[in-house]
Amino acid sequence: MINFTYIKYGVLVAIIAILYGGMMGLSFGCCEESIKKTLNISAQEVMTAKYDGDQAKADEIVKKSWNYMKRAHLHSQTMGVISIAFSLLVAWLAYPVKAQLAISLLSGFGSLGYGLFWMLSGYMAPGMGSTVAAKESVGLIAQASGGAFFVSGLLLFSILIYRIFINKTLTEKN
Repeated sequence: MINFTYIKYGVLVAIIAILYGGMMGLSFGCCEESIKKTLNISAQEVMTAKYDGDQAKADEIVKKSWNYMKRAHLHSQTMGVISIAFSLLVAWLAYPVKAQLAISLLSGFGSLGYGLFWMLSGYMAPGMGSTVAAKESVGLIAQASGGAFFVSGLLLFSILIYRIFINKTLTEKN
């Protein structure tokens, strides 16, 4: 039986990330044209200032922005599922309590934050005239959430390696 005491909040955040990604996917199904129209309107509002009146440049940014929306959807859902797997694994293997809490929360917030980063970048890019500028403006979200997710995986892996190889070696010597 898995004890959810120390992973429950991380699992909750991961489920929110999965639902967030799912809602984005559903919105694509019902409202794709409306979302693309919003992106286009944002580009048209700054056509002269940001695109020098070049519709082809604006269209390119809007197309990339739409791809960013899809990335947000996919990253939120995929990373959310991985976060839940991380959380269940650390609880099942009875990792130290602080490690369970850290891995679960870091991976949960990482999965939610990284999807949010891509969505914000996508919505902001047409109005900024640049996907690079949009990503840089919310880059801290990507760095913090991606870093949190990576640290959670590294911590999980490190403790697992320790238990498999180092701790086993110490036991065999006694």
